[in-house]
Amino acid sequence: MEVTKPIRVLVADDSPTALRAMAGYLQCEEGLTIVGTALDGAHLLQEAKRLLPDLVLVDLSMPRITGLEATVHLRKSFPKLRIIIATELSGLSLKDECLRCGADGFVYKSELSEKLMEEVRRLFSKAC
Repeated sequence: MEVTKPIRVLVADDSPTALRAMAGYLQCEEGLTIVGTALDGAHLLQEAKRLLPDLVLVDLSMPRITGLEATVHLRKSFPKLRIIIATELSGLSLKDECLRCGADGFVYKSELSEKLMEEVRRLFSKAC
């Protein structure tokens, strides 16, 4: 029987309520382990260096360093890291901009429970 290691996830959102909700949702999924959380983009970058996660779920709109700016930095520093941006904002070009800046996936927070694990599976299907 093949044993696969859990996907190590770092979650970042400036809303403590949203952060707890996203981390709690992911923690309930088999094969995922929450290794840390961050309340802003600067803290996210520090935690990514310290924890070396496999996946970062990051809110687009955060103080100090936005989720988009953090994505650019993370992509340069950790090319193999998978990054999913979550947002409440909408706009036709928003997803495209996030992907151009280095995100691997994009999820609207209103669709998190339906779409997030679909994105995670898509990103890690080769590793499973």
